Amino acid sequence: MAGWNTSSTWMKIALICLCLGLLLFVIAFATTGWMVYTAYGYDRANGLWEFKDCTGRGCVSGDVNPNRLMNDWYRATQAMECFGLICIVIATFLLLLYFFVASCKRRNALLATIVFTFASVGFIVIGIAIFASKFDNYGYEVGWSMGLAIAAAILAFVAGIMEVLEIK
Repeated sequence: MAGWNTSSTWMKIALICLCLGLLLFVIAFATTGWMVYTAYGYDRANGLWEFKDCTGRGCVSGDVNPNRLMNDWYRATQAMECFGLICIVIATFLLLLYFFVASCKRRNALLATIVFTFASVGFIVIGIAIFASKFDNYGYEVGWSMGLAIAAAILAFVAGIMEVLEIK
């Protein structure tokens, strides 16, 4: 019998952390507050896919212009974060299967979950590092969306540690 009551404390913590990490990362992935710039009544927020400019007259938002801002490092960041999202979704799905389906409660399913969990952490952290290092050159600061992505990576890392502790 698989389920919440028969699972170890490590796996319960892993499931909660990974689900919260997935939620936070999906929010971070879709929002514009990755890097922010504020000066003299002008605010600019850049995300992975969109930007938002605000002045005293109002705000304008739109897609990131491929010709103006889409350097190779920007596309690399988008790729890393996409890979991170794919891996964290797969890890969460595998962990849910491991948790609630008795026939999936095997060592190889747990190992696959661990691999995808740590792969998601690696991709997310690499993407964050690229994005932050490049925008720092332009006077931007870390925004709330990147903070959510960092929190998601930390939660996924904790989930991965809990999954490793489950291996007997």
